Amino acid sequence: MRILVRRPQDEALEEFFTALLQEGHEVRTIARKFNPDLVIERYVPGHIAGAWFARRRGVRYCVMVDTPPRRPACLRRSEAASASRRQAPLLERLIWRTASHVLATTAALKEAIAALGVDPENIDIAPGGVVPGRFLPAPFAPTRAADAVVLGWIGRGQAPATIAAPGLVLIVIAEVPPTRVPDLLAGIDIALVAEPVTLRLLDCMAAGRAIVAPDCPETRELLEHERTALLFDPAEAGALARAAARLIADAPLRTHLGEAARAELERRDLSWRSLARRLAGDEVAPLG
Repeated sequence: MRILVRRPQDEALEEFFTALLQEGHEVRTIARKFNPDLVIERYVPGHIAGAWFARRRGVRYCVMVDTPPRRPACLRRSEAASASRRQAPLLERLIWRTASHVLATTAALKEAIAALGVDPENIDIAPGGVVPGRFLPAPFAPTRAADAVVLGWIGRGQAPATIAAPGLVLIVIAEVPPTRVPDLLAGIDIALVAEPVTLRLLDCMAAGRAIVAPDCPETRELLEHERTALLFDPAEAGALARAAARLIADAPLRTHLGEAARAELERRDLSWRSLARRLAGDEVAPLG
């Protein structure tokens, strides 16, 4: 058999064609193991394999958004919103039109998605989830001295030099496979979060780590200052380092905050299994 694959000339069709070939095989392979009635996919700009599969199989599709959605090309302010939506990339339109539910991890992301023309009635706020059993009891963690304090820098960027001190160990947990995250978090005492990425905060809560995070609306949807974390003013110079120093010097406070964060995650039942059950029953909100 001879097969001719013709490369599209239109830029939008080319984007669609490439993404579909790259991801479609992987989704089909996974789907062969069982016949899903619901597809839940994390939003990645331009990635449409889950939406395409759901359309072809006629099953429900839900997309979880924890990063700002891709915006349409800039238009003159005087042009109508419908014109803006026509400019949206083809792949993005496929995602939003296929989804019966859109889950935004924060209120700000819900507003951004609605601005693209998605019906606000189809957008719910859900922080995301974890698999709690992967974090506690703690999985493998490297051995270390009993009095050592290990800090984990969660996310991109560089940790402030002011938190460096003799006897401290700093581990950077950035772009690592999800299966490695529980092991890495088990090896730290304090999680330093410079950017409030919701799913990373949930990982730290599930691991029962003491958390230092910026005081902003996204963080406050999950954590409370002095109860489940120490929140710092991101506009204040040295605020993160001072919060970290406080936890380094106070082991009971580290334990208290870590246990309280894990308890809060369990109280709100922020697991992927719980979220899937709610989606299957169309009972997404309230999740708090």
